[in-house]
Amino acid sequence: MHTNATVVTNGTSATLELAGKTMQVSILNSPSGVTFSTAKPVRYSSDPALPTGGTDPSNDGVTVLVIDIPAGTNSIQVLFNPQWPDMTSNQFVTPPSVSIDKWSLTSHNQ
Repeated sequence: MHTNATVVTNGTSATLELAGKTMQVSILNSPSGVTFSTAKPVRYSSDPALPTGGTDPSNDGVTVLVIDIPAGTNSIQVLFNPQWPDMTSNQFVTPPSVSIDKWSLTSHNQ
């Protein structure tokens, strides 16, 4: 994920801060070896070529939040939780884990 926020990672959690606002990002039910890291927003040699004459825009101030996943078959869930100043920590709710084949308009309601 590309972001202009300041990013601090700690294993399966990350804190993003921008303009005095904070968001907690968590990998839920993390399989072994899955963690957050950060990267620079640069084009890799394996990326598709730009159109002839094209150039990449400047990405000054941008950080890439990366989820590092070991090879294999994995299922991950990522929770983005804005930290609103008028809420207490016990008011933040993690939605239930619902397999994709059971998703509906109400499947994640508490």
